[in-house]
Amino acid sequence: MVEHVNYENTVEKLKKRRIELPAIAEVTYYFQLEYLPGLTKEIALHSVKRVLQKREVQHVVWIALELDRLTEENKLEEPINGVIKEDFGLFGVDELLGNAIAASFGSIGFTGYGYVDNTKPGIIGELDKLGKTDPTTTTTFADDIIGGIAAAAGSRLAQRYPNGFVDSADLGEQID
Repeated sequence: MVEHVNYENTVEKLKKRRIELPAIAEVTYYFQLEYLPGLTKEIALHSVKRVLQKREVQHVVWIALELDRLTEENKLEEPINGVIKEDFGLFGVDELLGNAIAASFGSIGFTGYGYVDNTKPGIIGELDKLGKTDPTTTTTFADDIIGGIAAAAGSRLAQRYPNGFVDSADLGEQID
């Protein structure tokens, strides 16, 4: 039987690209704390893990990271290989994938994604800088999908705590 995309191999795929879940959770925590007093990094990490449980998110992560990898190996035809490699400003497909993930827990994810895409906090900025300074590394899609995951995790938290205060972590909930 062919192995399918799942939570575990998606986390491993991220790790191969030097992306750790706590770093994504740090972004979620950073931009949600103002709106959710009582939020902890542990709760933010739990929300990131829940986002990565969704099959459609896993598929987007795999496609995005594969496009970065194939671009690094110059395996895409020109001119698209060059467009992705230079992270051409008018390309926008990377942002579409980030937004697709961000919206997976509601439309509020779009605003969260816009914020992290513009401010590039934490690992998002690190990945963006790496892709622009290391000619052997492409992160055109990686920074945007991480922004999408962080925004979706924030959207999930906003829906979970609609009164604007984190009053219970409920970290024991089942992961589907």
